[in-house]
Amino acid sequence: MKISALLLFSTLNILILQGCSSLPDSPGVPEGTPVPMPVARPAAPATPTVPVAPATTPPPAPAPIAAAPDEQFEPPAGLNADILYNLMLAEIAGQRGQLKLAVQHYVSAAMLSRDARIAERATRVAVYARDDENALIVAKLWAELDPENIEANQVAAAMLVRKGEVDGALGFLEKVVDVARGSGKSYQLIVSLLSRERDRDTALAVMEKLAQSRADDIEANFAYAQLALLLNAPQRALQAVDRLLTMAPDLTRALILRSNILVRLDKGAESLDMLSAAVARKPDDSELRTYYARRLVDENRFDDAREQFGLLLEADPANVDAIYALGLLNLQMNHFDRAVRHFKRLLELGQRIDEANYYLGQIAEKRRDWQQALDYYQAVRSGRYYLEAQIRIAVVYRNQDGVEKARRHLHSITPTSAEVELRLYLAEGELLREAGMYAEAVEMYTEALGNLPDNTELLYARALIAEKIDRLDITEGDLRSILEREPENAQALNALGYTLADRTDRLEEALGYIERAYKLKPDDAAIIDSMGWIHYRLGHHDKALEYLNKAFEIMTDPEIAAHLGEVLWVTGDHERAREVWEAAVRIAPKHKLLLDVIRRFTQ
Repeated sequence: MKISALLLFSTLNILILQGCSSLPDSPGVPEGTPVPMPVARPAAPATPTVPVAPATTPPPAPAPIAAAPDEQFEPPAGLNADILYNLMLAEIAGQRGQLKLAVQHYVSAAMLSRDARIAERATRVAVYARDDENALIVAKLWAELDPENIEANQVAAAMLVRKGEVDGALGFLEKVVDVARGSGKSYQLIVSLLSRERDRDTALAVMEKLAQSRADDIEANFAYAQLALLLNAPQRALQAVDRLLTMAPDLTRALILRSNILVRLDKGAESLDMLSAAVARKPDDSELRTYYARRLVDENRFDDAREQFGLLLEADPANVDAIYALGLLNLQMNHFDRAVRHFKRLLELGQRIDEANYYLGQIAEKRRDWQQALDYYQAVRSGRYYLEAQIRIAVVYRNQDGVEKARRHLHSITPTSAEVELRLYLAEGELLREAGMYAEAVEMYTEALGNLPDNTELLYARALIAEKIDRLDITEGDLRSILEREPENAQALNALGYTLADRTDRLEEALGYIERAYKLKPDDAAIIDSMGWIHYRLGHHDKALEYLNKAFEIMTDPEIAAHLGEVLWVTGDHERAREVWEAAVRIAPKHKLLLDVIRRFTQ
């Protein structure tokens, strides 16, 4: 502390003489053990629930109001003994972890001194201690003493929102708008602040009043619509953005926000119609067209999306986002030559180099050009694609020289974290599964669980592989182990239920597990398939067909096709059964279960 020697000596003497009688020992915190006290730290910005176009950024984080300081508070010089006494007691209480007592003394020091810096310190400590009542008192004082301080006004507003005092909060937020207006971020600061409050109704009411008081202010209305969407009130958000668009019909970010709102309201088609019309009115607006193209991708309209990205590229041949998007779209649509052209263009521009090499490696791998695939994957030097490139190198080695070389490559990678170690284990297990080396896979997963005990993904993977070598004891044990810790793990419930339905006569027990999974994930094709299969095993053929048809509509999967075809055949619809099987064979011509079922019923 930078306090004059005389004042420091006097205060310490007071504390020594009183024996710190007002500070009882802190249980669990040895005396003299410092506990960090709050100081401002940057907070992560609120993540918007609905994706936005690249140029439409989420609101910035408000100045944070609770974090722990790494350094002691340095009070201003010239304070009297009473103020210094309270500050000293507050610091000692904080070091002992006695936040309630620290708040009391900081509040006393702030009220006695009427100093903005002490009021700020008191506010931070009170917020950190979750003492909203005292936080409001000292935040108001801080804002009074330093009225141009944005954070002081924000904290006071937040505390009033928590008390449900709309008008009181509004006054402080209006001050934030006035002070921060020159930065262009005033309303976005407010959106970010209010979006974090638990009392969403009050937060929205405050923002609505603020927007109404500035009815002609585009930024105020945009902020209200944005906050309503963030607080899961899409209908109010739509009304607000529609009012805004009467003032500025072609404001790009408002059009993008309206599209996001419509998506939240399950009106995706209307969203695309609106964007199509807007792009026609504003053909040179690259931000709007980029967003429209991405929405088309979301709706699986890949040809239309490719057309829009192509127009962006015509307007700007060096548009990296458009080049990358076109590369991915063409890859997904199996137009490999076009995809290669776009990814190589990225390499020429020196942009997204790791991504371009990774996807060029994928294309070479699909073409079974193993050496070229290796060259591209090995060119991925760092970043989030590095590990996946290394795993693909192992797959290429497996295709060239067998599983053992692939495993040696995976073993040569030094994991930098538990997450990387897990990913490597799962990759090795998948290589062994694809090679039919089921016993080796179970052994490998057992070793992995020794290093990462009780890991859900490893237990689940071992359970599925163990079933293939008739180790149902391992399968059931691992799945039950997962469910002990995660009773609502739909995947584990479904796997256990399906295994019991398919491999045992414990059908009623199996039905119970699968029904629990279905309640958790009623739209999951694999779970719907299991519902169909258990009803087939129970002899409920009509119900079985209902579920299996639904699953097959969602996903043309060979295992679902095998099940559906079997039930159709057993119920006499041989023609439809053949159609289902033939469609699946075209997709997965070597799928063992599918081929076994077809042979069993047709030969």
